[in-house]
Amino acid sequence: MNGFGGIVGYGANASAQFIENMHDALKNRGTDTFGTYISQDLCLIHTGRESRQPLRAVLGQKAYVIAFDGELYNKEELKKELSVLGHRFQDNSCAAVALYSYMAWGQPCVERFNGVFAFVIWDNDRLFAARDRLGIKPLYYSNGDFGLVFASTIKAVLSYEKIEPILTESSIAELILLGPGHSPGCGIFKNIKELAPGECFYYKNGTIETKTYWRLKAKIHQDNFAQTVETIRHLLSDAIQRQTNGNEAVLLSGGLDSSAVCALSRLRNTFSLDFVGSKNNDETDEHFVDIVVRHLGTTHKKIVLGSDELADALADAVAARGFPGMADIDASLLLFLRHIGERHSTVLTGDGADEIFGGYPWCQSEEIPSTFPWAQNVDYRASFIKPGLVKHPREYVQSRFANALASANTLYDDDKTEKQARQMFNMNLGWFMQTLASRTDSMAAAAKVNARTPFLDYRLVEYMYNVPWEFKNYGGREKGLLREVLKGTLPEAIIERKKSPFPKTHNPGYLNRVQDMLKVVLNDHTAPIFSVVSKNALSKLVENDTSNTNWYGQLMAYPQTIAYFLQINEWLKTLGIKM
Repeated sequence: MNGFGGIVGYGANASAQFIENMHDALKNRGTDTFGTYISQDLCLIHTGRESRQPLRAVLGQKAYVIAFDGELYNKEELKKELSVLGHRFQDNSCAAVALYSYMAWGQPCVERFNGVFAFVIWDNDRLFAARDRLGIKPLYYSNGDFGLVFASTIKAVLSYEKIEPILTESSIAELILLGPGHSPGCGIFKNIKELAPGECFYYKNGTIETKTYWRLKAKIHQDNFAQTVETIRHLLSDAIQRQTNGNEAVLLSGGLDSSAVCALSRLRNTFSLDFVGSKNNDETDEHFVDIVVRHLGTTHKKIVLGSDELADALADAVAARGFPGMADIDASLLLFLRHIGERHSTVLTGDGADEIFGGYPWCQSEEIPSTFPWAQNVDYRASFIKPGLVKHPREYVQSRFANALASANTLYDDDKTEKQARQMFNMNLGWFMQTLASRTDSMAAAAKVNARTPFLDYRLVEYMYNVPWEFKNYGGREKGLLREVLKGTLPEAIIERKKSPFPKTHNPGYLNRVQDMLKVVLNDHTAPIFSVVSKNALSKLVENDTSNTNWYGQLMAYPQTIAYFLQINEWLKTLGIKM
């Protein structure tokens, strides 16, 4: 687990100051071990927890070096195949398996991997980089006259002195019109990109050749409903089995998804999140958590967070993610995982189930929405942008939305319902889920906890992409198919529970605190946020909630909107961002 970063360029010898800067920039990705590999052409730096990297191997006359972030859930199967080919393992790490896989099969090795990963391999005179199919692990890069700089955090890329944190018109559009999400492959800053999920590239002599090695492909679904239920149960159970060894904990909300992971994993340590001042009744998480705990007999602990600690953690959450995020939705997870990290190094979550089983309200619509359903009020968002910085906000969003729809692979004979279902599936996975996955991975890494998401096993995702909407919407209910899969495994009250979003505080004390924090910013004429955001719009926001509009689906209401702008100001200030 944990991240890495580095630089490669011919003649680009790394200075001691660069190494120190990079090490500091990677602190939020784990620092229990720190290693470097430096040659005339290359500097690789790795921070991690499970093994010392970068890892070097020689085959014939060629030397290979890897820096790897992630886990391979089919590591043992790969080791058996590689052993037959003559490879001998003195290091049992996922990094070693990934390196020997590349040495044996080259670029196609990534198609054999079941896991979450971002890694780079130095292959004699060229660099190979890859990111997992669903983009759980991050990788950013910048290519210029200085060579190639790459890292698992934006801050680490920016730690190289020749790369400046410059915002463009597109950057501001991403930040305000689409944020906290962003377009796939977008690194926000000028001349910085994010390697997209399912992509890899070779770098040599200043040139990058990128390849998409995985994407969702439409196929005819051959299984009947009963077979579909059985296949899903098998795939989900296998994913959970691969990702557990019995010592992990489960983040339990009492919802269908986390309860399913808890039941199928048979893990017996569960944790739930609550907030000071919350009201508990038979509709809240606590009620349903109690039902699951009693049914499965888990050892359970509830973590309760206060308004002040949530507000105080907003800055830490920005540092962990590297961007303004989902405000206290991020901060609460960071604090939650810090508490859990005192007892467990790995947790399982129910992330991804809504995306692949059609759990969101907008999946039930008979028509495709006119824009991203979690960020519909484009004009409201645009009103916060300092005049003149983004010329055509509606057109910017619509072009991204059109691209999201067009990128879905469909069958020529899909009817309207199936085509729409595939488009929404693809968009949810490639856009909305990316924001959630980035949150989970970055907050977990900052808390020194490894978070696993069995619902996002790529085999289950591929299978679910082609399951007919009639099956997914079984009984006319969101996630009706998953409910059927879990019958007999969970109590009926959990099977029938309506979807509930990740918990957020409704304590008025939190709203008062972030309002006061934003008033302090408004009174600071040097606050960097005013280079991007209209001071007048922020003044209106802090005084009263006139919008009645969620900023980002059900996750970000009025208090979270205020907190998001606080995070933007913190981000601009910390990174010294330029326009």
